[in-house]
Amino acid sequence: MKKKILYVSSLCSEKVLNYLFESSKSKPEQAVQKFHRLLTTGFALHKDKCSVEVLSSLPIVPSNHDKKVWNLRKEELDNITFNYIPMINIKFIKNIGIFFYTFFKIIFWSLTNRNEDKVIICDVLNVSIASASLFASKISSLKIITIVTDLPGLMVTNVKKKNSILKNIYTKIAIYVLHKFDGYILLTIQMNEIVNPYNKPYMIMEGLVDLNMKGAVNNLENKNEIKTVIYAGGLYKKYGVGNLINAFRKISNPNIKLYLYGSGEMVPEMQSITKSDFRIVYKGMVPNKEVVNEQLKATLLINPRPSTEEFTKYSFPSKNMEYMVSGTPMITTKLKGMPDEYLEYVYVFEDESEEGMHRTLVQILSKDKDELHNYGLKAKHFVLSKKNNLIQAERILNFTEKI
Repeated sequence: MKKKILYVSSLCSEKVLNYLFESSKSKPEQAVQKFHRLLTTGFALHKDKCSVEVLSSLPIVPSNHDKKVWNLRKEELDNITFNYIPMINIKFIKNIGIFFYTFFKIIFWSLTNRNEDKVIICDVLNVSIASASLFASKISSLKIITIVTDLPGLMVTNVKKKNSILKNIYTKIAIYVLHKFDGYILLTIQMNEIVNPYNKPYMIMEGLVDLNMKGAVNNLENKNEIKTVIYAGGLYKKYGVGNLINAFRKISNPNIKLYLYGSGEMVPEMQSITKSDFRIVYKGMVPNKEVVNEQLKATLLINPRPSTEEFTKYSFPSKNMEYMVSGTPMITTKLKGMPDEYLEYVYVFEDESEEGMHRTLVQILSKDKDELHNYGLKAKHFVLSKKNNLIQAERILNFTEKI
């Protein structure tokens, strides 16, 4: 019997995401969308084993979009059905409405598929849909698994905000809900002791890459004429971006550029940073496809996230997977949550100080271009053969049988 999957998250189709990207005051988080899209696409490729239906809470809040009433039509694309939760985009009313709609939608879905082999897979970081999904699953005796891509309260975007009563209530609810699922899909083994105190079934999936990247051409002929280093992600000092910029400034070679993509607390500083060093270019927040295309043409990709930060035990940056599958070599820090099997395929900042990062950048950038290129292609082969979305979706399907 084919398994029916109800995938509850903020995932929306690329058409809807493009509309939100163009019309929102602040852009939707693309890494989250890409993660869930790759996974649901992986399930859809196993059409003989499962069918997947997405129940989506659109990734908008009152402060970033002026449109108040949302009621998008159902979409069916590439063996994935998208159902969008109707909502009124007004503070508090939005969350209450999403909670009740999700709750009753899951009850109805359970009754409609009464005699089917079925499971709910839920993104725990959206508290409204996660709590509604959990309560509905208990009433309906449905198996429910959560994907934990970050820990409530430890996300940088939360940590940097001032404490507030609402934030504390949100975190407490999120943690309560987090402990009640039937199974867990985690990015690092260290997450398990935090999210799974009752020792429920769990599996580790650091991330996944797009199987279609097999066809993405990365060759020396198409590389940028000037050596190019790229960082794409959150522009936060806590992510090591300030150290990276300062380390790059110490490089004397005028024929190397640093491209920065993304948004975050450091955006207001970008104008002065780029004025002080013409080699540093801030590209802003652009569609992920554009970033991926630039990664194929770059010399080196960077993730400077400090390994000393507590939160690095509980995260595996999706940018690492995206970097590796591009075929362009990357330098990363030795993150606590990164399994040793990756170390054969990435360069590492052994010394994470500004001076240490500078020395590593100079050393790697001085390597022969063929050596660099082959190293990047070796990483691409590794993640495509071991971590592609078809394989990871099958692992999860097998895991659901143990719940």
